[in-house]
Amino acid sequence: MDLLTSLLPVIHLIGLALGVGCATAKITLLFRSGENPASIQAFITVVRPITRLIILGIILLVISGIGWIILGYPFTTILAVKVALVAAILIIGPVIDNVVEPKFLKLAPMSGEAVSAEYVRIYRQYVLLEVVATGLFYAIIVMWLLA
Repeated sequence: MDLLTSLLPVIHLIGLALGVGCATAKITLLFRSGENPASIQAFITVVRPITRLIILGIILLVISGIGWIILGYPFTTILAVKVALVAAILIIGPVIDNVVEPKFLKLAPMSGEAVSAEYVRIYRQYVLLEVVATGLFYAIIVMWLLA
C-alpha cells in the first residue's frame, strides 16, 4: 500500500506532463499551420502521435486520481470542480479526434493548393475546441496550485 501511495503522485505528474505538454504542442503546431499553409502537411504527420500521448496522459491522470480517491483523499468542492473539468475534457477530446479533426484532415490543402472557405471554417472550429480543451488543462493546474 505504501508503494502505491508513493507511486500515485509520480504517475499523476507524468500524466499531467504528457497531457498538458502534448496538448500545448498540438495547439502550437495547429496555430503554425494556420499561419503558414505549407506547414499543414507537417502538422498532419505529427498530430496522431501527439494525440495518442495526450490520451495516455489523461488515462494516467484519471487512474491516479481514482487511486487517490480510493485511498481516502477528501472529496472537496475544488476536487469536484476539477473532476467536472476533467469530464469536460473527456467529452471534448473525442469530439475533436473523431468529428472535427477528420474533417480538417480531409479538407486540408496539399502543398501549393488554395485554401477553401470550408477548410477555414473547420480550421477555426478545430482551433476553438483545442483552445478550450487545453485551457481546461491549465485551469485544472491553476486550481491544483491554489488549493
